[in-house]
Amino acid sequence: MIENFGGNVARLRKEFGYSQEDLGKEIGVNKQTISNIERGVRYPTFETLEKIAKVLNASAVQLFGTEKEIEVADTSYVIDRMDEYEDKMQGMMRFAKIFDEQYLREIEETYKKALYIQNLFTEQPLVNEEGHNILNEDNQTKLKPSFFDSLPIKEIDSLIEKIDYIKANQNLL
Repeated sequence: MIENFGGNVARLRKEFGYSQEDLGKEIGVNKQTISNIERGVRYPTFETLEKIAKVLNASAVQLFGTEKEIEVADTSYVIDRMDEYEDKMQGMMRFAKIFDEQYLREIEETYKKALYIQNLFTEQPLVNEEGHNILNEDNQTKLKPSFFDSLPIKEIDSLIEKIDYIKANQNLL
């Protein structure tokens, strides 16, 4: 068990991208101490052991276990992670079903209709035959009145009054 410690520290240190000097600085010892620990020449104090475990985020099995023991311990972690990702994937698949192509087409059509209605009530740029905006003398785009503003409201109101009068008096004819 203790014979695995040095090699496991070296492996974990490398996985984290630490040099011996970097790890030593992190836990408050010199590079030579880390080298001695990894070679099995010396063993850390309990205080240093705790610091190594914390910096390398390592369990007792990861620090003292054999390769097989570490693999078995990691397997349950990997399985838990797989279960977590499977749940996330199932959630994404449910989401994808909701937003299938037909639904997205309906959203796009609704957007186009809303944009068309908005354009009926807002001024629009005047464009020439090539589709370029026509500019005024201040070099700003000329705008044509909105469709709604260009409606002959008075004439329409007059027609409505005449139609209402005809409907009200059609039995007199």
